[in-house]
Amino acid sequence: MKHQVTDISGIGEATAALLAEHGLDSVKALKKGGVKQLMSVPGFGEIRANAVFVAIEELNEGEITTTKKESGNKKVKKAPKKEAKKKSKKDKKKTEKKKNDKKKSKKK
Repeated sequence: MKHQVTDISGIGEATAALLAEHGLDSVKALKKGGVKQLMSVPGFGEIRANAVFVAIEELNEGEITTTKKESGNKKVKKAPKKEAKKKSKKDKKKTEKKKNDKKKSKKK
């Protein structure tokens, strides 16, 4: 499915028009240009530019994708979901719990 720039979280009509003025008039153009080209647009620093690319990835999550080999057999598979964020949050909680346990044991 082809997405429009305004489908990206945080990009409205005015921002899409500004991006188009800088040659970034499609999601494909944004991906091709990368973070550095997006940062050349006024109002896009490193944090906002990276946030746009995260939003693009989230936009593409869960879409049905096919490979050339599979399309002949009409087999489709879903795009893999990101589990890295979930794991890192769990790891942070485990690490925090370990730190708290160590603090408690030192107080005794």
